Amino acid sequence: MASKLHAGRRKLLVAAICSAAAVAPLAATPAQAADRYPSKPITIVLPYATGGTADMMARLAAQALTAELGQTAIVEAKPGAGGVLGTEFVSRAAPDGYTLALSASGTMGVNSYVYKLRYDPMKDFKQVTVLVDLPFVVVTNNDFPAKTLKDFIAYAQAHPNGVTFGNAGLGTQQHLTQLMFAKSAGIQVNLVPYKGSTPAMNDLLGGHINAVLDNTGVQTPFIHSGKVHPLFVTSSERLKVLPDVPTAQEAGLQGFSAVAWFGLAAPKDTPDAVVNAIQQALSRQFAKPEMQQRLLDLGMIPRVTTPAETTARVREDLATFGKIAKDVGLEPM
Repeated sequence: MASKLHAGRRKLLVAAICSAAAVAPLAATPAQAADRYPSKPITIVLPYATGGTADMMARLAAQALTAELGQTAIVEAKPGAGGVLGTEFVSRAAPDGYTLALSASGTMGVNSYVYKLRYDPMKDFKQVTVLVDLPFVVVTNNDFPAKTLKDFIAYAQAHPNGVTFGNAGLGTQQHLTQLMFAKSAGIQVNLVPYKGSTPAMNDLLGGHINAVLDNTGVQTPFIHSGKVHPLFVTSSERLKVLPDVPTAQEAGLQGFSAVAWFGLAAPKDTPDAVVNAIQQALSRQFAKPEMQQRLLDLGMIPRVTTPAETTARVREDLATFGKIAKDVGLEPM
């Protein structure tokens, strides 16, 4: 009797399990999750302080994703250590496409030689896209006697380490680009690192330093208002927003060019289908004429790339800045 009772209970238990299995949703596979992407808000982590060019780019990307994907995309700032803290945070995030990093040539290409990183730009991320190229421009205060690149080089050669040349911070891409420029020009200058672009520009406008190298997004308003004098842009071609400012090659420094960039990156195991959905959404929005013109007016060059092209660019940047770091004996902090 007891045996029959136990057998009956087992049958009821099996039936209950089968019934539950029939109605319970199965755990989604990565492919199924990708098919439903996005099903909740997306966060773009800004690894820099708010209020600058990077912040603006993160918000433009968030607006583009919101418009294309039908889910809200927000920007969350996690600044610190030249972009390291926020970028590292994303490297450890769930690889589901809902936490992305605003990536940059600085965080992906430069920081490996400045900081002892706990993330690997090549191994810990899937690069999604480059959004814009951001050239640099060298400007002087209006009282500085050199008004062309050739005059600047001649002045620096006549006054070794006598030109005070500001940048946005020790180990930043601006700093390493200055080192590239000084080596290419065969000059010795007094590099003055600041904690950001604003204090550097305040000292330039106040006449406390002679020159600054910074991105065109920062410098264009000062140039247009006549508060500073531009010598050259570091891109390979002139910018529509600064049509009268020559490139380095046009100004007499052959073979020198350097640009920063901003884009997006995802944690390494993010499904390719999700990465491609994000890239294609951004590509559609950033191809719109009004977006292109807005970026050009800010001194940026629209440059949406595929994940493969973006990965290749990070690899190239690592090689370029690695050589500079070796040449100048730069050791990670």
